[in-house]
Amino acid sequence: MKNQITQYETHLNRITFFLNGEKITADIPAGISTLDWLHTQKHLYGTKCSCNEGDCGACTVVIAFPFEGIIIYQAITSCLYPAAKLHGKHLITIEGLGSPEKLHPIQQALLTHHGIQCGYCTPGFVLSLFALFAMQPHPDRKTVLSALEGNLCRCGTYQNILNAVDELSANQNVKDLVPAWCRKVEQELFRFQEQDSMLVVKTEIPQQVNCYLMPETTKQLFDLCAEHPESVFIAGGTDIMVQKNINRKEFPFLIDLTAIPEFNRLYLQQDGLHIGSAVTYNQLWESGIVKTHFPVLHNLISQIASQQIRNLGTLGGNIANASPVGDTIPLLMVLNASLWLQSRWELRHIPLKDFFLAYRKTALQKGEIIKEIIIPPLTEDTYVKTVKSAKRQSVDISSVITAVNIEYKNGRIINSALAIGGVASIPVLSKKFPKLLKSKQIKALDPAAIVKEVESEFEPLTDVRGTALFRRELIRNHLILYLQELQEAENEL
Repeated sequence: MKNQITQYETHLNRITFFLNGEKITADIPAGISTLDWLHTQKHLYGTKCSCNEGDCGACTVVIAFPFEGIIIYQAITSCLYPAAKLHGKHLITIEGLGSPEKLHPIQQALLTHHGIQCGYCTPGFVLSLFALFAMQPHPDRKTVLSALEGNLCRCGTYQNILNAVDELSANQNVKDLVPAWCRKVEQELFRFQEQDSMLVVKTEIPQQVNCYLMPETTKQLFDLCAEHPESVFIAGGTDIMVQKNINRKEFPFLIDLTAIPEFNRLYLQQDGLHIGSAVTYNQLWESGIVKTHFPVLHNLISQIASQQIRNLGTLGGNIANASPVGDTIPLLMVLNASLWLQSRWELRHIPLKDFFLAYRKTALQKGEIIKEIIIPPLTEDTYVKTVKSAKRQSVDISSVITAVNIEYKNGRIINSALAIGGVASIPVLSKKFPKLLKSKQIKALDPAAIVKEVESEFEPLTDVRGTALFRRELIRNHLILYLQELQEAENEL
């Protein structure tokens, strides 16, 4: 007997936004990606589909939206961006920038410097550069490389593309790079923000309807959860949309958290840094608070995915996803981070180290959601570092990721913690490491002996990202690096 599959009707979200300068109102099928909507509803095929999971950058588009009094231009992977979230934004695709008769300056520069071969990846490169130049007219090489790290060129024209960028950065007037019609839309976006809001919360939704919902308050959120307990939460969508695109998994009720103000707060209090679960990596990266008080977190963010993904992905999502190689989790664990979990009736506080129970299984109870992540303040005499080992510098999952936090005074270690991801079904804290370092003089540490003891504590797994032997060697190298750096810093005093 065949398994019966429940058939869901599609609830259409009526939204208003701008597409290449034109204001449009459209009925968006629930959960459809921006890439699929462009192809199936508008027949705009310049935005390419390759990997369909955010790894290649071929589907890169730009969204523009108001934020704190200015217009932000962001490059995003359209395969991971639900089209329903375009409400009140300006979507810019390759079709809007130039034409065969009059190329956009970025397109012309790529052509002049032979930065195009097969051309399949070119729209993605153009849009990534457009977002970059719209925000930074004269970027340095490091900024350029960061902006392009999520774009792959199978033909290998990278150097030619960089030559084109150098010319643009040195000689181009930003007014020529951002067309007049874009500037005109900017004013419309501000007016739209003042006059309208996204209202996709519907009452009395039939049970067999496929819906994408965006509550604007926690009350709306938990009302929806009560009515539809099978709901799945979405913020950045970098995991959910991959499951939809690659595994063809259906989520009858998707509830987007990004419109709830409490989930978007980032602030510093006496007990530490508070990060709302819907705060994006890019927001963390640009935060002066993070740069000043938690530079180790700021540095780590630059190693996560790509610029396009960081514009979407959230710290809360990385934690809730409960991957054994989540990039941020080992660092947060050694920093003694904790979580506020919210349900309809109460808030519950839990240390992050107690949140992960088994592979992809967490301590979240039915009806609970991560509201905030709290990172306690760092003390002055603290060595904190995290190291990620992967096959690619960007847009890659770790084979092993470790983090260490060593607190000391007058050259003597007071407390320490070591966390490792990629060795088991969940990220783990070493039990031996703090015992081996407790009350020891930094200069008297024997790194080789410590490493030998700590590595015996773990039995790394073998999978497509590395053998157990390979992972064990990485752990050794990370530990030696930490301890030698600590000793070198102490010797310089």
